[in-house]
Amino acid sequence: MDPRLNKFKKIIRECNYDNTYKMALAKALVELSSEKEYEGDFVVFTVYDAAHKFLKYYWNQTIYFNLVQGSNLKKIPEVLQYTKRLISKFFEYNENKKPERFEKAEKILSEKLRDHYAKTIDNIACTICKDVAWRFTRIDGEFADDIYVFDKTKKVFVISSEVVKLLKENAEDLYDLINYRWGMILETFNSSPRINKKVKIIDREDIKRNSLNKYKVFLDAENPERRCFLCGKKIEDKELSIDHVIPWSYVYSDDLWNLVYVHKSCNSTKSNVIPSEEEIQKLKERNEELFEILKEKQESGKWIDELEIAIEKDYVDKFWIGCKQ
Repeated sequence: MDPRLNKFKKIIRECNYDNTYKMALAKALVELSSEKEYEGDFVVFTVYDAAHKFLKYYWNQTIYFNLVQGSNLKKIPEVLQYTKRLISKFFEYNENKKPERFEKAEKILSEKLRDHYAKTIDNIACTICKDVAWRFTRIDGEFADDIYVFDKTKKVFVISSEVVKLLKENAEDLYDLINYRWGMILETFNSSPRINKKVKIIDREDIKRNSLNKYKVFLDAENPERRCFLCGKKIEDKELSIDHVIPWSYVYSDDLWNLVYVHKSCNSTKSNVIPSEEEIQKLKERNEELFEILKEKQESGKWIDELEIAIEKDYVDKFWIGCKQ
């Protein structure tokens, strides 16, 4: 194996766990190397090229899963601060908090929120120059200049075409390694479940939410009038929605024990707000009632088994406590 590729992998494996900046830069370098064919002995990537990739990674992880990216909970990493501000501007412009992948949101950002978008890229680029680019290649007390040379004055990474080719040819394996290490880092300061799955799914072109209609037959068994879990009023068909009581962004799963009927308007207003203690108690009581009804009807199958396990192992309280941390 080429020693430069070994060094690149060693940087990924031996990074510290203070924040995820090194993982973001490693991923950006691999992605930039893979985007097109380059000519000449050396390739130049600007710090703004890297900043664009940083924004994409942190945007997608934040807008869907709100993952903590640093060990100091009192001081949010600068890149995450800039990303969250831009997401807030995006939500304000759309007048809702529907999550949108960066790849789709970028059109609005570049056309309607141009100044905010440009400022965010500039701020992220500044952080990369100040805190990331110069220390990324430090291994065992020395700098691996054969991976890249960073010109702080010109704000560019100068990389040999051979290294670019190595990153491109090994991109799939490198993405797996980066995502695995990124997930391991996040597990040290996130109580959220399925961390590695959440990190990996960001690389897919679309994060699809599965249809919840298949759960109606079970929800109807306990709530035949289809009353809203949040406001208690009866729901007309056109306003019917199925909601995750503990936010989907936290559990990243569709489970019968966590699904209820709500008005679309109530669901939209609630967004990703953590449920109250009263709502949690109400959900626990609903689950017990639902399980008894299904048992009396002699229903069986995967979802009923999962509901029983959720009650026995007190998933509602455990996940609720976890998402508040």
